[in-house]
Amino acid sequence: MKIPLLEMKNITKRFPGVVALENVNLSVEAGECHALVGENGAGKSTLMKILSGAYQPDSGSIKIGGNTQNIDSPIKSNHLGISMIYQELNLVPEMTIAENIFLGHELIRGPFGLLDQTLMEKQSENLLASLGQNFNPRLLIKEIGLAQQQMVEIAKALSRQSRIIIMDEPSAILSEVELTELFQLIRRLKERDVGIVYISHRLEELFKVCDRTTILRDGKNVITKETLQLNQDEIIRCMVGRTVTSRDQLISIDRGPEVLRLVDIGKKDKLFEINFSLFKGEIVSLAGLVGSGRTEVAEVIFGASIPDEGQIFLDGNSIHLKSPRDAINHGIGFLTEDRKSKGLILGMNIRENTTLSKLISLSKFGVINRNLEKENTKKFLESLSIKALSTEEKVGNLSGGTQQKVVLSKWLFTRSRILIFDEPTRGIDVGAKVEIYQLMEELVKQGITILMISSDLSEVLRMSNRILVMNAGRIMGEIKHHDASQGKILELAMGFKKKT
Repeated sequence: MKIPLLEMKNITKRFPGVVALENVNLSVEAGECHALVGENGAGKSTLMKILSGAYQPDSGSIKIGGNTQNIDSPIKSNHLGISMIYQELNLVPEMTIAENIFLGHELIRGPFGLLDQTLMEKQSENLLASLGQNFNPRLLIKEIGLAQQQMVEIAKALSRQSRIIIMDEPSAILSEVELTELFQLIRRLKERDVGIVYISHRLEELFKVCDRTTILRDGKNVITKETLQLNQDEIIRCMVGRTVTSRDQLISIDRGPEVLRLVDIGKKDKLFEINFSLFKGEIVSLAGLVGSGRTEVAEVIFGASIPDEGQIFLDGNSIHLKSPRDAINHGIGFLTEDRKSKGLILGMNIRENTTLSKLISLSKFGVINRNLEKENTKKFLESLSIKALSTEEKVGNLSGGTQQKVVLSKWLFTRSRILIFDEPTRGIDVGAKVEIYQLMEELVKQGITILMISSDLSEVLRMSNRILVMNAGRIMGEIKHHDASQGKILELAMGFKKKT
């Protein structure tokens, strides 16, 4: 009988008042990519923190290569050949690629223990080459893109001769093209008998790269099965414990008058002749590969970046947005992709985060009316179905989907008429994702205009009335909902031709 590379058996973990895991089992074979899925709060992160040594289980056993192990620290986990690649990459921006790859197990030479920089660079180059990458290991981490940084994380794991690699939402920062490269890399790792635990909310990915799938719900095993024996509906049903219904096609809404127009917007080396309009009550997507200029356009509209040339018109009138405060005053809100560090203050509660952007509307003579603040926040708790005990709960304790709703409540409180959604469902489970889509549809029914940036092409196709595709700081073309396909979007995103 073949011995599993990893076997976690009857793992139980309790926190005060909560049973996070109850008799959970997970096994991974050598050369297997095993999907671990579940809603936020299902227990995935807790299970992986136990495997990586950050937590210790209350009961249960862990075997690596058939041998029972007590993983009482991250150091012990690393020594056993286990590496975890987090969604928020764990690299030092001011250090080189080679220095990051060997951080914590540096190569030394001579009797005085000097760093062998040349050998580390050479071995880093070989590791990257084995992953199909050829960028210079002397580059600083801050000088390379997110997709390349992820490759550095994987090379870092391989430098430790890791036999088990945990990938937490590895596709969240990648474009479709980069995602294809990641899948090719995973196949190379499998050929080397590396076992991979793959955590993702993008269910369509599982069928492309994962051999088996384990589904958790409420800290318990629901099912473990060959991935190709499952389908998306069954996975969703197992994850949430019910059938989640979601329409396949965007609801049809008659758009209203033009609300925003960009004319010949340019910014040195970043944006070139950006021209488009947004109309009341529609969802327009900015699609393109990472670095195509989508976020730069959003920052111009939100006043976070001032263009070198061009004009912005709001309701037909020329406006000058010199700061985010100017944009907020004109009814423009920005739901940033990095909600944890830029969209919310995690140490503050729901009430404080909701009202922070427009406290003046709740103040008189510089004194905030706390009762009025609570009343306004309670309305959003109800209207957005925010799952929280009260308005005083800290947002750092909420799930990703609930945090996204709090960000939305903040901009609705400012009475924004135009909302920019940058990666609206990144890191959000499937149940919460459907809720966000439904909220977006409800907003456009109310006449709010949405500009959406998303690297998830299925999301772009599902949610957009129009799609503007960018490449190298230019808009390559516009595709209407009924004409859109992944192929057409990628053709423009890769700069093959321009549609007028």
